[in-house]
Amino acid sequence: MRKYLIIASLILTLACSTNSVPKGILTEKQITPILVEIHLAEGLFAQRYVDKITRDSYQTDLYLSVLKKFKIDQKVFEESLFYYGKYPEKYKPVYDEVLNILNEMEVKSRAKDSIQRLKK
Repeated sequence: MRKYLIIASLILTLACSTNSVPKGILTEKQITPILVEIHLAEGLFAQRYVDKITRDSYQTDLYLSVLKKFKIDQKVFEESLFYYGKYPEKYKPVYDEVLNILNEMEVKSRAKDSIQRLKK
C-alpha cells in the first residue's frame, strides 16, 4: 500500500509541476496581453506603406516598444515564446485567449465605426 501512495504522490507532483512554468518564463497571464499588443503592432507594421514609413527598423521598433510598455526584457520574452512553443498544450489556451481578446476588440471597433457612420 505504501508503495502505491509513493507512486501516486510522485505522479501528482509531476502533474502539478508540468502546469507551472520555469523561473524566468512569463506565465500565461503575463504573456497573453503582450501577445495581444504584438499582434496590434503587426497590424501597424502592415500599414507602414500607407503611412509612408519605410524605415528598416520599424518592425523591430514596434516589438521593442511593446516589450518596453510591459517592462519585459527581450530575452525573457523570446525564451518564453520558445518555452511555450515546446509545449503546445500550454500555448493553445494562451493563444485562444489572445484571439478572443483581439476578436472582442474588433467587434467593439466595428460597432464604434457603425455608430459614427450613423451620426454622419
